[in-house]
Amino acid sequence: MLYDLKKELMGDKLMGDKLPEEKLLILPLSEDSRKIARILSNETSTRVLKLLEKRYMSAGDIAEELDVRLNTLKYNLDSLLEVGLIRVRQVKWSRKGREIKVYEAVEKVIILLPGKKNPDVSFIFTVFRQLRQESFEGAKIPGEWA
Repeated sequence: MLYDLKKELMGDKLMGDKLPEEKLLILPLSEDSRKIARILSNETSTRVLKLLEKRYMSAGDIAEELDVRLNTLKYNLDSLLEVGLIRVRQVKWSRKGREIKVYEAVEKVIILLPGKKNPDVSFIFTVFRQLRQESFEGAKIPGEWA
Protein backbone atom coordinates (compact mmCIF):
# COMPACT_ATOMS: atom_id res chain seq x y z
CA MET A 1 0.00 0.00 0.00
CA LEU A 2 1.49 3.34 -1.02
CA TYR A 3 0.08 6.56 0.29
CA ASP A 4 1.07 10.02 -0.88
CA LEU A 5 2.30 11.95 2.15
CA LYS A 6 1.79 15.23 0.35
CA LYS A 7 -1.98 14.81 0.28
CA GLU A 8 -2.56 12.76 3.40
CA LEU A 9 -0.18 14.30 5.90
CA MET A 10 0.95 17.77 4.96
CA GLY A 11 -2.16 19.27 3.47
CA ASP A 12 -2.04 21.23 0.24
CA LYS A 13 -1.86 24.71 1.77
CA LEU A 14 0.31 24.18 4.83
CA MET A 15 3.74 24.16 3.24
CA GLY A 16 3.12 25.65 -0.19
CA ASP A 17 5.72 24.53 -2.72
CA LYS A 18 7.78 22.70 -0.12
CA LEU A 19 5.58 19.61 -0.02
CA PRO A 20 7.56 16.40 0.44
CA GLU A 21 7.67 13.83 -2.31
CA GLU A 22 8.25 10.88 0.03
CA LYS A 23 5.99 7.90 -0.11
CA LEU A 24 4.62 6.03 2.83
CA LEU A 25 4.86 2.26 2.54
CA ILE A 26 2.55 0.44 4.95
CA LEU A 27 2.98 -3.32 5.04
CA PRO A 28 1.37 -6.05 7.11
CA LEU A 29 3.69 -8.93 7.96
CA SER A 30 4.00 -10.66 4.62
CA GLU A 31 6.56 -11.81 2.12
CA ASP A 32 7.01 -8.15 1.05
CA SER A 33 7.74 -6.97 4.58
CA ARG A 34 10.11 -9.90 5.17
CA LYS A 35 11.89 -9.06 1.92
CA ILE A 36 12.39 -5.42 2.97
CA ALA A 37 13.60 -6.50 6.42
CA ARG A 38 16.02 -8.96 4.82
CA ILE A 39 17.38 -6.30 2.47
CA LEU A 40 17.75 -3.71 5.24
CA SER A 41 19.57 -6.24 7.42
CA ASN A 42 22.08 -6.91 4.63
CA GLU A 43 25.26 -4.93 5.34
CA THR A 44 26.07 -4.28 1.69
CA SER A 45 22.55 -3.00 0.98
CA THR A 46 22.65 -0.60 3.92
CA ARG A 47 26.10 0.64 2.88
CA VAL A 48 24.76 1.26 -0.63
CA LEU A 49 21.78 3.19 0.76
CA LYS A 50 24.01 5.34 2.97
CA LEU A 51 26.26 6.12 0.03
CA LEU A 52 23.35 6.97 -2.28
CA GLU A 53 21.90 9.30 0.37
CA LYS A 54 24.94 11.51 -0.20
CA ARG A 55 25.16 11.48 -3.99
CA TYR A 56 24.01 9.76 -7.18
CA MET A 57 26.35 7.03 -8.37
CA SER A 58 26.79 4.31 -10.98
CA ALA A 59 27.25 0.66 -10.06
CA GLY A 60 30.94 0.83 -10.95
CA ASP A 61 31.49 3.86 -8.72
CA ILE A 62 29.57 2.27 -5.84
CA ALA A 63 31.53 -1.00 -6.15
CA GLU A 64 34.81 0.90 -6.12
CA GLU A 65 33.80 3.11 -3.18
CA LEU A 66 32.57 0.17 -1.08
CA ASP A 67 35.31 -2.20 -2.27
CA VAL A 68 32.86 -4.95 -3.25
CA ARG A 69 32.72 -7.12 -6.35
CA LEU A 70 30.45 -5.83 -9.09
CA ASN A 71 28.33 -9.01 -9.21
CA THR A 72 27.73 -8.78 -5.42
CA LEU A 73 26.79 -5.15 -5.80
CA LYS A 74 24.48 -5.90 -8.74
CA TYR A 75 22.55 -8.40 -6.61
CA ASN A 76 22.10 -5.76 -3.88
CA LEU A 77 21.14 -3.02 -6.35
CA ASP A 78 18.53 -5.31 -7.94
CA SER A 79 17.09 -6.11 -4.49
CA LEU A 80 16.94 -2.43 -3.51
CA LEU A 81 15.32 -1.53 -6.85
CA GLU A 82 12.75 -4.31 -6.51
CA VAL A 83 11.46 -2.99 -3.17
CA GLY A 84 11.65 0.65 -4.28
CA LEU A 85 14.36 1.88 -1.90
CA ILE A 86 16.49 3.13 -4.80
CA ARG A 87 15.74 4.09 -8.38
CA VAL A 88 17.59 4.74 -11.61
CA ARG A 89 18.00 8.49 -11.81
CA GLN A 90 19.70 8.61 -15.18
CA VAL A 91 21.04 6.37 -17.91
CA LYS A 92 24.31 7.37 -19.54
CA TRP A 93 26.38 5.69 -22.22
CA SER A 94 30.05 4.80 -21.96
CA ARG A 95 32.56 5.49 -24.73
CA LYS A 96 32.23 1.83 -25.65
CA GLY A 97 28.46 2.21 -26.06
CA ARG A 98 27.52 0.43 -22.84
CA GLU A 99 24.57 1.53 -20.75
CA ILE A 100 25.53 3.04 -17.38
CA LYS A 101 22.74 3.47 -14.84
CA VAL A 102 23.08 6.17 -12.20
CA TYR A 103 21.24 5.33 -8.97
CA GLU A 104 19.71 7.44 -6.22
CA ALA A 105 18.12 6.64 -2.87
CA VAL A 106 14.35 7.04 -2.54
CA GLU A 107 12.94 8.68 0.57
CA LYS A 108 10.31 6.42 2.08
CA VAL A 109 8.61 6.05 5.38
CA ILE A 110 8.17 2.33 6.02
CA ILE A 111 5.69 1.11 8.60
CA LEU A 112 5.25 -2.58 9.39
CA LEU A 113 1.91 -3.56 10.88
CA PRO A 114 1.96 -7.07 12.26
CA GLY A 115 -1.27 -8.93 12.85
CA LYS A 116 -3.54 -7.79 10.04
CA LYS A 117 -3.67 -8.51 6.34
CA ASN A 118 -5.68 -5.36 5.60
CA PRO A 119 -4.82 -2.97 8.44
CA ASP A 120 -6.83 0.15 9.17
CA VAL A 121 -4.25 2.83 8.45
CA SER A 122 -6.36 5.81 9.48
CA PHE A 123 -4.76 5.85 12.93
CA ILE A 124 -1.33 6.26 11.29
CA PHE A 125 -2.48 9.38 9.49
CA THR A 126 -3.94 10.69 12.76
CA VAL A 127 -0.59 10.20 14.49
CA PHE A 128 1.27 11.94 11.66
CA ARG A 129 -1.17 14.85 11.69
CA GLN A 130 -0.69 15.22 15.45
CA LEU A 131 3.09 15.16 15.02
CA ARG A 132 2.83 17.76 12.28
CA GLN A 133 0.71 20.04 14.48
CA GLU A 134 3.13 19.66 17.40
CA SER A 135 6.09 20.51 15.18
CA PHE A 136 4.41 23.73 14.02
CA GLU A 137 3.11 24.83 17.43
CA GLY A 138 5.05 27.87 18.51
CA ALA A 139 6.69 28.17 15.11
CA LYS A 140 6.70 31.70 13.80
CA ILE A 141 4.78 32.12 10.57
CA PRO A 142 6.48 34.53 8.13
CA GLY A 143 4.74 37.90 8.11
CA GLU A 144 3.04 37.29 11.44
CA TRP A 145 3.52 39.74 14.31
CA ALA A 146 4.89 38.38 17.56
